[in-house]
Amino acid sequence: MKKNKIGAIIIAAGYSSRMDGFKPLLKLGNQTAIERVIATHQLAGVDQIILVLGHRADEISPYVKNKTLDLVINENFAEGMYTSIVKGITRLDEAVDAFFIHPVDIPLVKLETVKYLMEASEKTGKGVIYPCFLGERGHPPLIHKKYQNLILENKKDGGLKCLLGLYEADAVDLPLTDEAILMDMDTRADFEALLVYNNQTAPNLSECYAIWDKFKLPENIRRHCIKVKQTAMGLAVQLTEKGVTLDRSALRAAALLHDIAKTEKKHAYQGGELLREMGYPTVGDIIADHMDIIVEPDQAITESEILYLADKLVKNDQLMDLEARKIMTLDFYKDNPRATQKITMRYQNAELILQKIKRMIA
Repeated sequence: MKKNKIGAIIIAAGYSSRMDGFKPLLKLGNQTAIERVIATHQLAGVDQIILVLGHRADEISPYVKNKTLDLVINENFAEGMYTSIVKGITRLDEAVDAFFIHPVDIPLVKLETVKYLMEASEKTGKGVIYPCFLGERGHPPLIHKKYQNLILENKKDGGLKCLLGLYEADAVDLPLTDEAILMDMDTRADFEALLVYNNQTAPNLSECYAIWDKFKLPENIRRHCIKVKQTAMGLAVQLTEKGVTLDRSALRAAALLHDIAKTEKKHAYQGGELLREMGYPTVGDIIADHMDIIVEPDQAITESEILYLADKLVKNDQLMDLEARKIMTLDFYKDNPRATQKITMRYQNAELILQKIKRMIA
């Protein structure tokens, strides 16, 4: 099958009128917003990137002058974003099969999200692919080139959203686990929220729930994960009160997602790989350790150890005494010597962690 050629039209031409700052050049970590959006599409392997500038174009140009892209100036930017979309579309290569429309004020869309959308363009056969988070459409949509002339010739009010709304039968919603597709920065409060989100090392609660949905996690496993999360975070609070430094966001996400691959062989390893592929290596490492772990009694407590213990303390969705659960589990596998050996070792590790925590919070 021929691989589709993909373009991206990045819109950075507006006034930033509701923001006390110029949105394209606001810093998110070590990059400006405009640099972040460009880099995401470049790393995803987008074939052609078109950057449409307008207001204060001369200030943005130095940030992109050495980047591989087509730079376009929209002299009519004051008439609205649609004019910038049209300007960008006129520069699309003939070989491009589909193109993103990506406003610069939605800068934290993940690399994996762009890749998923590009893959969907190969598989769905639909003309418009909308990224969705928990049922809500976000940015950037991926639009087939057959709509190129319709957009250029459109004279109706309502912008691109209204025009594409006429072709819903040719559209598909792609459920994703990336809340950033909905997060714009129209106001200073929006930008502050983006800064917090940008510093996360783990999916937030809503994203964890979206991951559950993506992998169709059964209800009984969801209840188990919630109880493990409550148990792990309870331990983390006690340790934090004693001055122990923990990545509580990563621990919370790992607890909620530790059984995301429960139906697969070596589910801890597979779950860890899934989270690493989503761009969360720390969470993936914690999940990968939740079945088997090496405990260092004299070393600082780790998030992996806390999750490991919490998982052993929860049967189904109920908290259970560690020794009582060990006895129950050994009895169930009493005719399987290999299993009982492994179970004994696992509960010995859990007891080591429990004693380690008790010493720390005493």
